[in-house]
Amino acid sequence: MSKTICLLVNPVAGSGGRIGNKGSDNLQIYNTETPSRILRFLNTAPKNANYIVAPREMGENYFKGSEVKYEVAKININTPTSREDTIKAVTYFIESKQCDIIVFAGGDGTARDVFSVVKDKLPILGIPTGVKMHSGVFTTNPESAGVLLRHFVEDKTEEILTEILDIDEQAYRQGKYVVKLYGYAKTVNYSNLLTPNKEEVINDKEELDEIAQYVIDTYLTSSNEVFVVGPGSTTKTILKKIGIESNFLCTDVIKNRQLLKSCVKYEELLGLTGELKLILTPIGKQGFLIGRGNQEIGPEFLRKLLKVSQGANRKDNIIIVSTRSKLNTFNCLRIDTGDPELDVLMRGVYKIIVGYGEFVAMKTCDITD
Repeated sequence: MSKTICLLVNPVAGSGGRIGNKGSDNLQIYNTETPSRILRFLNTAPKNANYIVAPREMGENYFKGSEVKYEVAKININTPTSREDTIKAVTYFIESKQCDIIVFAGGDGTARDVFSVVKDKLPILGIPTGVKMHSGVFTTNPESAGVLLRHFVEDKTEEILTEILDIDEQAYRQGKYVVKLYGYAKTVNYSNLLTPNKEEVINDKEELDEIAQYVIDTYLTSSNEVFVVGPGSTTKTILKKIGIESNFLCTDVIKNRQLLKSCVKYEELLGLTGELKLILTPIGKQGFLIGRGNQEIGPEFLRKLLKVSQGANRKDNIIIVSTRSKLNTFNCLRIDTGDPELDVLMRGVYKIIVGYGEFVAMKTCDITD
């Protein structure tokens, strides 16, 4: 008997990402990248399942013309949509008693809203389209959500419990990391398609100082290069050692050890010229290098950095720093630029600075099906 997948899309989720807003709570604009991400999901999603989807931009619009069988939930939604519409859709799914799993596209805020209704009744699964994705119900990218559901309909997945987490966005933008556990949700997993929940790692101060000093002595001696410094306490230790105070959530731009711009947006990065370097640190436990917490570092900037238009792939222009304790929380690097072709170009092995003149090699995740 075929399984029924109930699906909703939060079209607002992720709208704060490219503008460096660190979240989309209270925004009332739609994320222009959501339709393409849902299409990527549908390209790998199972065709032999039944779908019940939320109306219009919350699901129905993306399924028109697709190969899958679907029916539309009989509810009315607002324009623009709100969390009340998410709750209304999930309530309809639960009351229909037809769903085998509830799939949603969004971030941690959407996960919270879905979980507030579902509780332990059904497994839930997140297609990553948000800004904050600390919870453990999200796959690495839209394609892996589709692949995971293919295994689900074939009864190959395992059901697990994972954390539903969210942060205080207002405190987050002020540089305070205040995370709250909202409960434990059922989800499904197969191989490494599901991304672990985010974990804050206490870094060794001596290691941080050594890493920062090595980057300063080795890279920041150039007067010609422009350095884009991504979020994270590890990267901001570098700035602090050269006298620059910055919000650890921001992406900053420096040249000649001077701050050119703090808390930049994607469009501002696109305007940068000259020789570019990017300094990043992965996210603890999740291993994300690109795609979580730094969505202002978007695909066209990365193409410029890698010199793709010149036929090159200069991954050496990315300087990766991490303490050993953080590296011990994951075994591969995850990348979700928003451009699947670029994701493929960025695969490979990267050198990570873990001390003064000390390195660890780590490959990108091989997302298996």
